Amino acid sequence: MKISFKEIEILVSQLYGFDEPKVFLEQYETDGKTVSFFLQKAYQDLIQKYVVDLGCGTGILTFAAVLAGSKFVLGVDVDISALKIALKNKKILADLGFSLPVDFLCADVKNLYLKKKFDVCIMNPPFGIQRKGADRIFLKKAFEISDVVWCFLSQNSEPFVRKFSEENGFCVTSSFKTKIQLRRKFFFHKKDVEFLPVDIYRIERN
Repeated sequence: MKISFKEIEILVSQLYGFDEPKVFLEQYETDGKTVSFFLQKAYQDLIQKYVVDLGCGTGILTFAAVLAGSKFVLGVDVDISALKIALKNKKILADLGFSLPVDFLCADVKNLYLKKKFDVCIMNPPFGIQRKGADRIFLKKAFEISDVVWCFLSQNSEPFVRKFSEENGFCVTSSFKTKIQLRRKFFFHKKDVEFLPVDIYRIERN
């Protein structure tokens, strides 16, 4: 069943987010509008491909990718409570008539071992704000298990991303700027809704 980016935006906006997001894991939901923007940029890489979503949380990007036409998506996260919510979201979509080829794996990305490579890795990982170097761990693993990477990272991170990619045999082919809508979840949030500027990168093996 082919559906539009707008329809996917509406669907994922109805899914459950984190019950009790963990600061040290930098757990933020990716809002529907940002998901739609991402899909419009990444669509050609996702269609009919085997995709892995690192740090998938409650599965928002996982479900969005497969709704857009990916052949199969594996969501990976270290937080079992987030994955339980992802399974609840999978059932919600199934009840709406979307029987989706997705699976979830509870694992620490740093120690993740997969028998086969995936065509594409997508991720909205920790930006390394709470745990310095967390973004490097995710990028390094993405480079190990796929040839094309789509990644959300903090604003103005491009010099680092380009250098780190080149050091690992990859290159940034595109970058896009957008904002993620954040609802008040943590004690340090001062507003009910804030907008976090982020960069989205497409990175490809040389």
